[in-house]
Amino acid sequence: MSLPVLINGAGLGGALKRNNIPFKLFERNGQSNVRAQGYRLRITSSGVEALDKALTPEVFTLFEKTCADAPKLGVRVKPDGSTAPFAAPPGGPGGRAYTVDRSVFRDTLLTGLEGNVFFDKNLEQYTVHEDKVTVSFSDGTTEDGALLVGADGVRSSVRRQHIPNFRGLDTGMRIIFGKTPLTPEFLAKLPEEYRDGMSLVTNEDDNSQPVLMFESIQFPHAEEVSTVNIPAPYMYWVLVVHRSKISSSDQDLWHLSASEAANLADQLTSSWNPHIRTIFGMSDINQTSIHSILSAGPEIDAWRPSARVTLLGDAAHVMPPTGAMGANTALRDAADLAQRIVAVGGVQSVDEAMIRSYEADLRDFAKTAIELSWRGGLKSFGLKPVEECEPISM
Repeated sequence: MSLPVLINGAGLGGALKRNNIPFKLFERNGQSNVRAQGYRLRITSSGVEALDKALTPEVFTLFEKTCADAPKLGVRVKPDGSTAPFAAPPGGPGGRAYTVDRSVFRDTLLTGLEGNVFFDKNLEQYTVHEDKVTVSFSDGTTEDGALLVGADGVRSSVRRQHIPNFRGLDTGMRIIFGKTPLTPEFLAKLPEEYRDGMSLVTNEDDNSQPVLMFESIQFPHAEEVSTVNIPAPYMYWVLVVHRSKISSSDQDLWHLSASEAANLADQLTSSWNPHIRTIFGMSDINQTSIHSILSAGPEIDAWRPSARVTLLGDAAHVMPPTGAMGANTALRDAADLAQRIVAVGGVQSVDEAMIRSYEADLRDFAKTAIELSWRGGLKSFGLKPVEECEPISM
């Protein structure tokens, strides 16, 4: 029997399962212990095409039923509450588009993979042999596979070992994610025009002000779904601010608790219109988090390919979330890698040439996605040009 594909992270399992490729998927978090890291994702053309290829018809139908209402424009206002003309930030290509909750989407993609998924598995290192790769976990266990795929995000442990000199960019922007339940009490205090669609709070006359995006997330088919937990309706919000506007005591973002992140959002918007501030004041403090907006450069240097180790998604090409392209690009990577494994006759036939071709196409596609994300960030969220961002080791 062939050794399996070992996946550190998520996103590839369904495509392999559908094509009868053996695999084991390792999640660092517990099954119900996903840290707060943003809630709404937009799945557009390249992501939908990848899901069509990766999911069985039954799981794709489940995916559609777990989606939130279709995306649409809301309002654009200034921090004082006055209205402003609204032009949507640049987005991905047209075609079918879906709005998903990150945790719901994760659970949906894991549907049918129960025997292949292992939780609380923190990969510490891997060892490449001539005929296999061995991964070692912090719990003392090891696993052998034919190919290791690092799908483990921005701080990828696989990438750190595979490409130790990988350099990215710190955009200088920080992003606070939050979630406000759509309770009757909250809606009673919220202007009606704020309740529907994706809205933006920004002041182009004062670039020192944070930028807020918010959108109500509701699930029209929730009562039809029993196998995936659908949350109660909520308002998803993100507050984007330059690090120079955050006090020095709050600079070490990785150590801010949920309540500290919520307090920071409140402080940064203390002079704003009370109706807008209701979004922060009635938010679920435990569901608030803060992150740095990091990115690979549009021109990602090629690395030496390996027949035993590769990457996908943010592990290979993290990008700003301002173009709604990150999840779609990761899904595209996963579908492409799965198709290539099938095309060569299975994971036992994967060689360096195949991985080299896959990674070259990955970088080429990511270049366009990163550029699109940057244009969205420049236009609506105050991102600096690439040339002004700080190179960092990732």
